[in-house]
Amino acid sequence: MTTPTASATTAPPHGGRRVAAALAVLTAATFAAVTAETLPVGLLSMIARDLGTTESRVGLLVSAYAVVVAVASLPLTALLSRWPRRRALTVLLGAYAVGNAVFAATDSYAVAVAARLLAGLAHAGFFSVAIGAAVSLVPRDRAGRVTAWVFGGVTLAFTLGVPAGTALGTAVGWRWAFAGIAAVLLLLAGSAAALLPASAPPAAADPAPVRQVLRRRPVLLVVAISVVLTLGHYTAFTYVSPVLSAAGVGTGSISLVLLGYGAAGALGLALAGALADRFPRPALAGAVLVVVLALGAIGASGTSVVVTVVATVVWGVAFGAQPTLLQTAARRAAPDAGDATPGITNATTNIGIAGGGLLGGRALLLADPPALALTGAALAALALVLVLLSARPASG
Repeated sequence: MTTPTASATTAPPHGGRRVAAALAVLTAATFAAVTAETLPVGLLSMIARDLGTTESRVGLLVSAYAVVVAVASLPLTALLSRWPRRRALTVLLGAYAVGNAVFAATDSYAVAVAARLLAGLAHAGFFSVAIGAAVSLVPRDRAGRVTAWVFGGVTLAFTLGVPAGTALGTAVGWRWAFAGIAAVLLLLAGSAAALLPASAPPAAADPAPVRQVLRRRPVLLVVAISVVLTLGHYTAFTYVSPVLSAAGVGTGSISLVLLGYGAAGALGLALAGALADRFPRPALAGAVLVVVLALGAIGASGTSVVVTVVATVVWGVAFGAQPTLLQTAARRAAPDAGDATPGITNATTNIGIAGGGLLGGRALLLADPPALALTGAALAALALVLVLLSARPASG
């Protein structure tokens, strides 16, 4: 990823407490955003009961959110590049807070869909702006480390946010979990306004070069890998509660399994940070292979609690590595795409999230929950083939 051209007055600062505080806010915002996006998967049955609908329809709330992100990411990246990043992040986080507050308060499935769509729209612009803001705070030679730092919020969401939110929702009601997220997002909006430096807007992206970048074979392979791998992951993960329940994991223990999954993701993130620059393709291939094996074990184990729990934790290691590895692959495939790179990966990832929710919901109506894990394993195997194909040299 390259940083936008800046004048001397907007050059990235090299360090200091204010920069550290700003990076902490961006990481916390990433944590809150991903927690809000994925928390319904741990509370499906409770949300469905309160909204008077089915678990599969609640799962579609994750898909609807992701569809908005997939469709709106690149247009919003271009639009928000005309805004100062501080203003853009403040508005986006405020919209996030409103969407989650409305979702927490409503008894209507239709209003719940609208609230998730609003939150998804905020998410669509968030990652491009947040990563661009983080990179603008440091010298270029630290851009990769800062990107991994911000993506640490994703791992923290799965390590702490989703399990804690699931536990809170189980104990006092899912509405309080989403109300808490809304309050955190509102606080982060104020923190972003206070801590991010005032700077000129990044240069508006020219859509023609972006279209040209998307025609390149290496970029198309990264896009395909991202879509197919995320599709496989979310076919199973969107409905992880019924998958775990089918294996015999009790309702009160699901949050503990998700905690183990998230903690394993922290290990995956550390491995990705250590390997991404030196061995980018082997690291990505290894992570995808682990997904294939873990989901295959979950699907084949039937009612074995031990195998399912262990495989879910191993799955978490691979998933924790994926955001950094996919972002690295995209940056290497399109080093001249600038701030559009996170927009591209955000869009393609959410195509997979949306498709996974839809495919998993359909499969849940037609088959037992373990079939979702087997479907995810098959899709991850296809993604592995694409990673291996990307090893073949190509021009552009």
